[in-house]
Amino acid sequence: MTEANTNGWASDSTHGNARRRYRIAVLGKSLVSGGIAGLAAFTYSMSGLMTASLDPSFVLGLVALAGAYAHLLAHDLRESIRVGLMGFIFGGLTMVGVWIAPLWILPFASGARDILLPRVAGTAVVAALFVYAAVYLGAYLTTLTVDAYAST
Repeated sequence: MTEANTNGWASDSTHGNARRRYRIAVLGKSLVSGGIAGLAAFTYSMSGLMTASLDPSFVLGLVALAGAYAHLLAHDLRESIRVGLMGFIFGGLTMVGVWIAPLWILPFASGARDILLPRVAGTAVVAALFVYAAVYLGAYLTTLTVDAYAST
């Protein structure tokens, strides 16, 4: 090992993984914020399935918090945009996936599944567009705007 490749404690090979750690950190933040937001939006949309006597608006607040934390957990604006967009996409996919999962989990006949899938998927996509997108992106963009205003 040459002197240029070491600082006395660790070699450059251990520092070369910084990009990979950054990508994993962004992916982890995105998956957590999107997963929480997607499941909370599903719970809000299907509030009849809730066992606790809780106002569904409180569950919708989790979607807004996940959108806000997507910006607050990031170190800079570039990471914030990556975490926000990846979290939004993953949360939407989570919401739609959870919504249509019972078609494969429960013992439906294949013909019944073929008939139900377009209707259930359409309802899930509409709920994702109107509920999830408005609240998650609204909270994310509001947090971004307030942070930009406060930092100047």
